Formats: sequence, C-alpha cells, structure tokens
Amino acid sequence: MSQIESTYKAKDVEEAIDRAFYRPVGYTIARMSRALALSPNAVTLISIAVGVTAGHLFYYSHLTVNVLGMILLVTAEAMDSADGQLARMTNTHSRFGRILDGFGGNLIFISIYLHLCLRVVHEGGPLWIFFVAVACGASHSFQCAMADYYRNAYR
Repeated sequence: MSQIESTYKAKDVEEAIDRAFYRPVGYTIARMSRALALSPNAVTLISIAVGVTAGHLFYYSHLTVNVLGMILLVTAEAMDSADGQLARMTNTHSRFGRILDGFGGNLIFISIYLHLCLRVVHEGGPLWIFFVAVACGASHSFQCAMADYYRNAYR
C-alpha cells in the first residue's frame, strides 16, 4: 500500500473523483499541514472559511468573480479531503473532528444556497426561491449525512 493510499478510507467507498483528484490534492495539503503543525480541525476550520467565502462570491453577477468562487469551492473540497487524510496520517481522528467536518460542509452549502437566492431576488426573482433552497438544502444535508454514515459504517 502506498503512502497516499494509507490515508484513504476503505477503497470500496472512495468515489472516482476522489481517487483521481481530491485525494491526491488533499494528500499534498495534508503533508503541508503536517509540516506546519496544523491539526486536522484547523484544516477543517480553514476549509470552512474558504468554502463560505466561495458561497459569497456566487452572489455577484460577474463571471470572473463566479469563477473565483468555483476555484475556492474546489479548494475547500480538497481541504475537506485533507483534514481526514491528515487525521489518518497522524492518528488524531476524533468524534469532534467528524462532527466539525459535517457541520462545516453544511455551512459551506448554506452559504452557497443563501447567496444564490439573494442573487436571484436581487435580480428581480421571486422570494419563494428561498423555500426551494431550504428544501434543496435539507435534502442535500440528509444525503451527505447518510453517505458519510455508510462510509464510516462500512470501514
């Protein structure tokens, strides 16, 4: 087993995009974080800040700003991979870290849904878009929680 594969969850629950992109990038971030003596929870908090900022950038109707938001979102997702990989590398995983990780993912997507709704309303769209966003957000949160539960139960 290679060093990077030792930071994976069970191989059967890793998604193709994770194996091809997020795990290799996350591994690099995890190694840098370990060299900087950052804890997995610190990496999680940084990823939350980056992701919430990404969500805010989707409020604006400027393509360059939106592309920057997309880049920040991908960066936050790579850091989300890195925090778990760092925890496995340093054997510092914790229940609090898992909770923080899930909470952070919800905060990031709340930011995205909220800012997209604000953009729609600001541009003359209907207020009921917020109800659609709440339904989508609840569904998204439930799906993420179930997927995470089964990934952890399968290990």
